[in-house]
Amino acid sequence: MNADLTDAAISLVQVLAQENDALRTLDLRHAASLTDAKARAIEAFSRAQSKQDRRPTPLTPAQRTAIEEMAARLRDLVVENRRLLERAIGVQQRVIGVVARAAPHAIAAQNGRYGADGTLTARRKMPAVALSARA
Repeated sequence: MNADLTDAAISLVQVLAQENDALRTLDLRHAASLTDAKARAIEAFSRAQSKQDRRPTPLTPAQRTAIEEMAARLRDLVVENRRLLERAIGVQQRVIGVVARAAPHAIAAQNGRYGADGTLTARRKMPAVALSARA
């Protein structure tokens, strides 16, 4: 295993661990700030892996064990990352749903009046509402 692949794997492990920590605590802003670093780490790992595949080198038993441990660590982090990302997306969807359902009522209350039957009615059509789903 060449030094480039080792360095790239270590970088990827570090970024994934940081992102997983942020996602575990639902610190979505911090998790989103790691997007570029994660993309760079994945790209560097892919390049180094391709380079290694073109010029394989013989491995000692200790090197083979180290590679297997690194691969297992990466695999575990990726599985956890997927689970945590899916959870964070679900939380965001629920929050957006709450806001989307509340917006018409808030706008009607702000711009409305009471009708003959005592219910709140809008004086005019509800204005357009836009929601952003950025973390």
